[in-house]
Amino acid sequence: MTASSVLDDKTTTAIRAAMTAAGAGRVSEAVDIGERALAGGGDKAALNAMIGMLHCQTGNLDAGIRHLKTARQARPADPVIAGNLATALASNGDNSGALQVLGEDVAAKDPTFRLLKVRAFLAQSTEDFPAAVTAYQRVVEANPSDWESWNNLGNARRMLGDFEGSVIALQTAAKLNPESPPVRLNLALALGNAGHFDEAEQRLRRMAEDLSSDPKPLRELHALLKEQGREDAALEAIEAAAERDPADNELQLALASQRLNLLHTEAAERAYRQVVDRDPSNALANLGLAVVFELTNRTEELSSLAGEAEKRGVGPDVLNFIRAFDHRRGKRFAEGLAALEGVPDELETARRNHLLGQLLEGAGRYDEAFDAFTRMNKIQSEDASQPLERAATYRATIRAQLNTLTPHWVDSWTAPHEDERGTPVFLVGFPRSGTTLLDTMLMGHSNVEVLEEEPTLTRATKLLPELSELPSATEEQVRAARDEYFRIAAGHVTLEAGKLLVDKNPLSMNGLPVIKKLFPNAKIILALRHPCDVLLSCYATNFKLNDGMSNFLKLDTAAELYDLSFRYFEKAQELLGMPVHRVVYENVVEDRESELKALLQYLGLEWDADVLEHEKTARGRGRIKTASYAQVAQPIYSQSAGRWTNYRKHLEPVLPVLEPWIAKFGYTV
Repeated sequence: MTASSVLDDKTTTAIRAAMTAAGAGRVSEAVDIGERALAGGGDKAALNAMIGMLHCQTGNLDAGIRHLKTARQARPADPVIAGNLATALASNGDNSGALQVLGEDVAAKDPTFRLLKVRAFLAQSTEDFPAAVTAYQRVVEANPSDWESWNNLGNARRMLGDFEGSVIALQTAAKLNPESPPVRLNLALALGNAGHFDEAEQRLRRMAEDLSSDPKPLRELHALLKEQGREDAALEAIEAAAERDPADNELQLALASQRLNLLHTEAAERAYRQVVDRDPSNALANLGLAVVFELTNRTEELSSLAGEAEKRGVGPDVLNFIRAFDHRRGKRFAEGLAALEGVPDELETARRNHLLGQLLEGAGRYDEAFDAFTRMNKIQSEDASQPLERAATYRATIRAQLNTLTPHWVDSWTAPHEDERGTPVFLVGFPRSGTTLLDTMLMGHSNVEVLEEEPTLTRATKLLPELSELPSATEEQVRAARDEYFRIAAGHVTLEAGKLLVDKNPLSMNGLPVIKKLFPNAKIILALRHPCDVLLSCYATNFKLNDGMSNFLKLDTAAELYDLSFRYFEKAQELLGMPVHRVVYENVVEDRESELKALLQYLGLEWDADVLEHEKTARGRGRIKTASYAQVAQPIYSQSAGRWTNYRKHLEPVLPVLEPWIAKFGYTV
């Protein structure tokens, strides 16, 4: 019962009798024997330790803990009593108390190291990772072949933030037991945390192959790829994970969320509905449906969803979120704000703050709206994919490319042959400049096919030389890049002979040299809008955080990107002599017919009055891949121009960066 060396005869006799009774299943009789011996003056520590353990065996943990605490008071340094009390406390849900009882010095007295392992486990469970690391370290120093403790040490180091140390410990565990799935998975996670992304990915993919029915490696691969901003690859991983366990609602929700993030709205809706079918009151699935309806302009379904979700037993938090979405669509801003007050801050925090900002703006509470948009961006900036760092790299790349564009660089330019498949038109402009409205209008033309923000140029660029060597790209390289361009395009639109392909991607304004190399006679449409309206709209939009859009999480980086992009665009256009037609958003608001007639003339197209029916076109085009999904399905209002003036004081710090462009484009402040 204890580590005591000598017990009196009365205590020894009582313990033997009690153990005999307990061994025969007469635990109550054993307890009574112990209690009588204790009352008769037997050893307080030994008898209370025994009685405490007997109570614990019968499930009476409170009584057992009470006796074990008495025993420990009598012998505080006894490792057996401390271990038994710690186990009882942990079984009773008090891990903190158990850890306090099983101090490091007491645990270290156990020659089997079992108590050190128990202490380490308790420390991990209470997030006392320094204590866990110390305990596991002592275990592996004494027994270097204990792969389980090496594994646990690696996990504890990882939780402490010692990622390299975690890798070392887990590599040791993997050498000792290379086939253990938990060790393999933990090592991959540690490698990812330490920034060794390639090796982590390789290990997870091998695990996924070896464990062909286990979704865990693919689920963690999905998380790893998302952390790197590799959204398409992350989608493939979570789709494969969900296939392995279709009944797992958490996997289905992760799949739906990833699809929604990539604006695969139909596929996202299917996944959300699968979860609702199995678990009708599931909060995230019902909220996901609301977001799908919002993104796809299905206002009637959004309006009815709250009632349907309520019948399914969805809780008030999500119901209020859904109602707030519907109120914003109906411009019932006060009602929307009242509904959103019933949504806790921790539920979909970035989306909640975005919606809050929109409702506050609609109610005319502009300073509060700006604060909500700022909170949204702060939350997004803390994403595991390190968007601020990726944004900085993106700007640095444009800055370096800007320096590459020189007269000497263009002197070596060689013009490839024209492509028999025709030449697309490229619709570019800084995000939120009206490109989606414009492409929706062009969709109404019977001889126009619009490609909306697909990675045509991105994929083609990978087959071309670096920018510094681009002027002298060979015919073979250009042909391969064009083939890739049209392969991607054909996957999204029907490339009919006689139809003009309009490739709309705002930040392709930073890709003019590639456009010129692939399509020497390409025409460019540049969408323009007041720089302050553009920047405010970028800051207040809940974008998918790719490298470019991550710049909009802060006003100063958004302004820097605006300046860099237009300096790059103008320099490339001047050096390469590419034809550019400007479409000014404010002019479209005032007189869209005149603006569109001039545009169609530039494109060599006959007038088609259907281009004026953008609302009808928007409703018929299905999903809209940009942040303008709601606006383009509504009439054009003049209030959308000059929105920035409501936020003038918040934009003042970046006005010096924007003012040269404001003046150049004919705007005022």
